[in-house]
Amino acid sequence: MIQNEKHLANIQKKAGQALVVFLTAMILLTVLSRAATNLITPVVTCTAPEKTALEYKVTAAGTVKEKQQQAVHTVPGIRVKKVLVSEGDHVSPQDILFELDTEDLAEKILLKDREIEKLKLALKDSREKNSLEQQEKSREQNRAEEDYSQTADAADAQVQRAWEALTEAEDRLDAFDSQSTEGSEASPDSVEEELQRACEEKSQLLEQAQTDAEQKKELLEQAKADRKPQEFLSELENDVKESENAFQSAREACTAAEQALEDYQASRSALEGQSREEERQMLEDAYTQAQNAYEDALRQQEEGLTVAQRKIEDTRKPTAPDSTPKTTEMDLKTLQMEQEKYTAILEAEGQVCSPAEGIVRKLGVEAGSTTVEGSCVTLADISSGCRFTASLSKEEAEIISNGDGITLRSPDGKKTAEGLTIHSLSENKENPELTDITADISNGEFDADENAVLYAEKKSAVYSCVVPLEALRTEDNKYFVLLAEERENILGTELTAVRAEVEVLEKNKDKAALKNDDLSGNSKIILSSQKNIKAGDRIRLEDE
Repeated sequence: MIQNEKHLANIQKKAGQALVVFLTAMILLTVLSRAATNLITPVVTCTAPEKTALEYKVTAAGTVKEKQQQAVHTVPGIRVKKVLVSEGDHVSPQDILFELDTEDLAEKILLKDREIEKLKLALKDSREKNSLEQQEKSREQNRAEEDYSQTADAADAQVQRAWEALTEAEDRLDAFDSQSTEGSEASPDSVEEELQRACEEKSQLLEQAQTDAEQKKELLEQAKADRKPQEFLSELENDVKESENAFQSAREACTAAEQALEDYQASRSALEGQSREEERQMLEDAYTQAQNAYEDALRQQEEGLTVAQRKIEDTRKPTAPDSTPKTTEMDLKTLQMEQEKYTAILEAEGQVCSPAEGIVRKLGVEAGSTTVEGSCVTLADISSGCRFTASLSKEEAEIISNGDGITLRSPDGKKTAEGLTIHSLSENKENPELTDITADISNGEFDADENAVLYAEKKSAVYSCVVPLEALRTEDNKYFVLLAEERENILGTELTAVRAEVEVLEKNKDKAALKNDDLSGNSKIILSSQKNIKAGDRIRLEDE
């Protein structure tokens, strides 16, 4: 009994010892299991979304240049005596840039005086010539009107006389027919007188036509000698042809009248002994001749008046335009302006000064050479202000816009210009991937040719969910974040990575504004992890 009790006590003791060993082993295995689990479980750092605005900062290194350049000109063709500046020199208003040779200037002025005097004489001669031509034209018009009046009077008188001779011949023929055989005979003396008078008138008209033709030939020769315009010479040649035709017509009419007189005188000598019928035939022939003489007078009247009228019209035609006085006057004014420039430079002792404060960019003259057309010196006009110019990427250019405020600082930080605004943003001509930015500087903080750095800051609207850019992940062109959340499983409650789809509203280089109604200020967004993780992985926080 006692042995059994001792044996049972030993067994219980051994069982207790075994239990202790088992429990110790379990504890040890649990510790080892937890240690192993902690070793393989990714450690993550988390952050909470912020309610804030995104900040953008843009910097760009560039150069300060002048806003505009100014060219310094002088008269061309003058010898340069001295050049007192070099490219890159800073000059103030009225600083001497270069000097011209005053002796060369004086010679040029003397030559200009001579040219001006020649043009004045030429202008005077041209105006006097035009005045004489105008007087000659007026005189020709007056003479043409007088010739027309005289031609009209002479033609009217000739027609009247021819009409009277025709009436008288008709009366004689009628009287002869009405008389009886005892009636008186018609006297041929009156007919002969009328025919003689017609011959004299046609002879006078022939002389007038000859004189007119000779005068027009003289005018044509004189115009050719004076080298009149071809248009004017052509009109005179037409006048000469018309006057020659009129002369030929007058000569034919005069010949016909003389022939009629000769025929009448011949018939008169044979009148005696002729029968009464022959006498009547003679009177009838005289009537016919008088009628022909009347018709010739009418025709010559029309031709003479036509010629005289055309002469008047020719004298009233506008003459060929002569722009010589006007062009001479323009050349004279040009020379006078040039002379004034020469004189002004000579009065300044040949010194050409800077018109404003600036920097010599280009020097186009040198001592001993002569000035040429164009700019002699090109100045960077500092008085009009300076302009900062730089280039930045397209992405940075999208952040800012015209009118935004900026700050300029020198690379060493000693100079600062605040309160400036962006003047322009334009595509770089050499590289389309860059954008040129300019800003005007008017207070003199920076000088031309200095380097400077542009600083621009801009804030977006306030967003309720802003996270660091590292927390943002992408897959299949979609944005998402991983959240650290506690989930229940067979082992109990564990911290697990949970995927949350998000929409990026805006982002800068550091942060992104997200749209997701499930996110709040208490959300734990995984920012980084010790290992690569994915949704559903068990994780632990860095401070656990």
